[in-house]
Amino acid sequence: MSIHYFLLPVWRLSPLFLFSKLDISPALRRWLTFVPVSVFAALIASDIFFWEGEFNIDPTVNLSLLPSVLVLLTAIKTRSLLWSMTVGISVLALLVLL
Repeated sequence: MSIHYFLLPVWRLSPLFLFSKLDISPALRRWLTFVPVSVFAALIASDIFFWEGEFNIDPTVNLSLLPSVLVLLTAIKTRSLLWSMTVGISVLALLVLL
């Protein structure tokens, strides 16, 4: 077994230990709260707007656009992750089968 398997957790957890002891300014702390949201939005946007490796906003070609809109509406109405996932997976499966 390589030494890398033992160093990887240390490398990944080192910022946690470093920043847990530092006193971070309130402005930086507030700014850091937006990082997970922006990363998630970037990941979702690439999955929605890129179909088969190309940027595509044509709903007749890009099959992920319609389920995305329906998931958003379901999430706003129900506030339920389970219902949102069920709607998205079901609609995408139906579109792929058609």
